[in-house]
Amino acid sequence: MRRLILFPTFILSALWLHGCAAVTAASAVPGSLVEMAATQLAGEERSFPYSANTILAAIQSSLRTMKLDVDVVEIEEQGYSLAFTDENLTGKITLRSMTPKLTTINVKVRRTMREESVEKSIIQSVQTELTLNSKKKKSFRYAGYQNLREKADIKTARVGWYRKSATIETWRNGKSDWFRMKLPSGKTAYLKGDPLQFASN
Repeated sequence: MRRLILFPTFILSALWLHGCAAVTAASAVPGSLVEMAATQLAGEERSFPYSANTILAAIQSSLRTMKLDVDVVEIEEQGYSLAFTDENLTGKITLRSMTPKLTTINVKVRRTMREESVEKSIIQSVQTELTLNSKKKKSFRYAGYQNLREKADIKTARVGWYRKSATIETWRNGKSDWFRMKLPSGKTAYLKGDPLQFASN
């Protein structure tokens, strides 16, 4: 009789320990998922000993060598946020002015998932552009860009620019000739123009 009691107790002990191991393994999975999600949300980051305006010009030149272009430039309190897209990629670049001569950029590029190699290529191209043109004072080329406003009024503050030939998603602002759009930061901006030139809703 004792053997019958001990045997089930031994089995229950083994199951209990096995259950602890299972719980431990299961508790490790969410951490892995969080890490994977954080990696997908992260971008490639680098600091350069140049002003934000110099970096802005270098980014534009770098993207153009890759057959990409800056679609939207948003003026931020400490720098700029840029958006670019083509039929395959969607990207966002943030420039933070740490000091007048030190700027940190963060590059995020997605297809269906994060494209880390493209992010690294853009940063390397910016580095090359800065090295090759360190003696020249280059500026962002605003030709072909139109102002974005804080409100649907030409007298309100300019919050950025968009490239006229870019396909951007817009929403008509009532019955006026103003359209709303989302900036890279998620804020709303207004642009005035012909609805045929936008991908409007």
